[in-house]
Amino acid sequence: MVLLAAAQVLVVFDTTVFTVGLPWIAVRSQLSFQGLTWLLSVYSVCFAALPVLAGALGEALGRRRVLMGGLALSSLAAVAAAVTEDSGVLLASRAVQGVAAAVITAGALALIDSTHQQGPGRDRALSVHFAVVACAGPAMLLPTALLLDASVRGETVFWVQTVAGAVLLVLTPVVLTESAPLPAAGARVGRAALGVVPLAFLAWFADWLGDHSVSATTVVVIAVAGALVPSALGLLGRRERMPELFARLHRERAAFGGYTVVALLAAGLAGVLYALTLALQVIGGLSVMQVGWALLSAVAGVLLGCPALPRLAARIGLGAAVAGACAVAAVGFVLLSREDAFRFADVLLPLLLVAFGCAVLALPAGFARSGSGALPQGLNSSRQLGAGLGVSLFAGVVSVAMRAPASAPYGSHFDYRAFVAGAVRDCFELGVALCATGAVIALLTLPRHRFPAPAGDPALSGGAPAGTAGSPGSSGR
Repeated sequence: MVLLAAAQVLVVFDTTVFTVGLPWIAVRSQLSFQGLTWLLSVYSVCFAALPVLAGALGEALGRRRVLMGGLALSSLAAVAAAVTEDSGVLLASRAVQGVAAAVITAGALALIDSTHQQGPGRDRALSVHFAVVACAGPAMLLPTALLLDASVRGETVFWVQTVAGAVLLVLTPVVLTESAPLPAAGARVGRAALGVVPLAFLAWFADWLGDHSVSATTVVVIAVAGALVPSALGLLGRRERMPELFARLHRERAAFGGYTVVALLAAGLAGVLYALTLALQVIGGLSVMQVGWALLSAVAGVLLGCPALPRLAARIGLGAAVAGACAVAAVGFVLLSREDAFRFADVLLPLLLVAFGCAVLALPAGFARSGSGALPQGLNSSRQLGAGLGVSLFAGVVSVAMRAPASAPYGSHFDYRAFVAGAVRDCFELGVALCATGAVIALLTLPRHRFPAPAGDPALSGGAPAGTAGSPGSSGR
């Protein structure tokens, strides 16, 4: 568990380095803001497009072997970023890092499944993994800022990433056993490879939407339409003339609802961390260190939500609990979207509320125990897709504002910070739309009945959600 958690933290470290170090990277590689946006977008597209294929390759080739391949790719890409200042090489290395991140994240979850027997132990391990994933983003910002500030040359952070990846690569075969290839896994690889294209298109489409100043209404319409497609097709599938697939979509609408809510909240959490990191520096005038301290309130929110949400779901039902969590996160986004809300003290409570609601991302076993049928592996893929979409969408919105002063007639006066502030508030309004949509989908699709929390469940008593031994979906397959 420690090794797999460290691998996940390595993925987050790579993302955080580029978010925090954008000004230094712009000077070093002589990139415009549009070029910097491409660095974020190409990573997000690759990260969002490959989780299903990475999981299928692990089943066919061995999960430990695929995880080691991801670690090797991560280290090689970090070396390329460290030794060259060429913008083209840097862009290619970011694409490789996105591929590596997708492989590592999917491989870590699959290895938890293969190395833990079904039961409370596996559920607890899954809960710890998802909690680490939810906390790692805001938690890594401060140490990354400290490292950048202490290093004489900025390239040091890439060498640290290279060494960390190499150490994990060496330890993986020592600590973990290889999983046996699953029967007929090769056929699934082919199907998963076909799915890369539409997933990549979704990630690109999110970037395109953001680049065209997408409104909150557009986000709501697209998200609701996507979530209601399974149920709508399922209703048509009740007729005997329709394919069985449509009827299956209707029967499993609760699972699709769970996947959709996780994707929406992951998009909101990833997007708000990106937008706040930028806004607090450009508008609030905070140093990177101060931003790191401010974003630690998100870690506190996740840690508060992890023990509270599963108990709440056990009492009022998963649908109501998840909808309530989405509503809390929406309130946090509303508070962030106020005028002049970019000072240190102004963001602590709103970010705490956003992260508390997004602690739903650490509820894989809770989804399974309720009978929704959502699987941890599918929830992980949804989280990866949502995080990639969120960064692409929010970065696109900010990119439009950054280009506006540059395209203005010569001699015109523009307040640069006002442009950024308006774009960031647009991002937070999109966050409200994402969370509100998640609440509606949760109420419409997720189970409303209460389910008992197992007595003496060590994961619940330890402050993290867990499922029941043998509960549907407790397996990652």
